[in-house]
Amino acid sequence: MNRIKELRRARGVTQEELGKLLGVQKAAVCKYENEKVGIPSQVLTRLTEIFGVSADHILCRDEVVPLPKRMRDRLLAPRPEADAVLVPLVGMVHAGEPMLAEENITDYIPVAAGEVYDGDYFFMEVVGDCMTGDHIAEGANVLVRRCSDIRDGYIYVVRMEDEVLLRRVKRIKKSIALIPSNPAYDPIIVSEGDFNVIGRVVESRMRH
Repeated sequence: MNRIKELRRARGVTQEELGKLLGVQKAAVCKYENEKVGIPSQVLTRLTEIFGVSADHILCRDEVVPLPKRMRDRLLAPRPEADAVLVPLVGMVHAGEPMLAEENITDYIPVAAGEVYDGDYFFMEVVGDCMTGDHIAEGANVLVRRCSDIRDGYIYVVRMEDEVLLRRVKRIKKSIALIPSNPAYDPIIVSEGDFNVIGRVVESRMRH
């Protein structure tokens, strides 16, 4: 039993995308999720880095989701790579009450080239605790792939006038629900024309 599918879907990552992050084929990811084959140790280590959780959590061996902070920092620290790409960090995403995002580049974060393929990517900083149920903590930097369309059930950065929000998006008949994962906050119900999609969240990293 493992939580790969649950964690992948929570991050809005497809099997093909996860396969490229792991350096394996989509079919291998499917087999890992369905437990047709065992998870190699190197793949399991990489999964802890991608999802920011312990190996025990991935394998359903305990209920402790986050790794200890020192271990997370060590695992997520940028490693020198010849093919690293510098991805810009822009503005801030408010994951609690809406706020204005200042879309200025404040830093660059090195990412392996294989993790930012086929698209335009950027990081945004999370402020607030609205998405903690998806293990996206305040102070995290979310890696966002720019897009203008939505896929039901994935996490997006969206703009409503001058406000930028981080929410899971779900269609409800002719309306759109912008859903937080912290039960202390209520969903926002809007019409599709009331907001613009900035991009889809593919990864969350804690700041060092």
